[in-house]
Amino acid sequence: MPVSYNSEDITAIRRPNGTYVEAVEPLGVPGVARQITADGTSSNIALTATCRRLSMRAVGADMRYKIGSSSQTATASSHFIAKGERLDVALPVTPNIAVIRNASDNGVLEVTELL
Repeated sequence: MPVSYNSEDITAIRRPNGTYVEAVEPLGVPGVARQITADGTSSNIALTATCRRLSMRAVGADMRYKIGSSSQTATASSHFIAKGERLDVALPVTPNIAVIRNASDNGVLEVTELL
């Protein structure tokens, strides 16, 4: 008899389509690679409309980022990503990401869209 998982099962992981699985789900297949400059001015980029996850790595500087469904502006109080850190996050519909440096060093946010 097949086992049914739901949101009350602590081993269950919710998929984007609303179903649940017990095992760890891979993040996705690498899609578009993007590089976003992080300097003293917020830079926004629209990601592929169908992309729902991304992996990002801060290169050269600590940064602040903001993700949303339309054009975004990163500020000193936006989410933090440390130099050399990699984060994997889920995205909203029509995803956009903005980035700005955290201090005086410029850097690049390396972004891999995951399909």
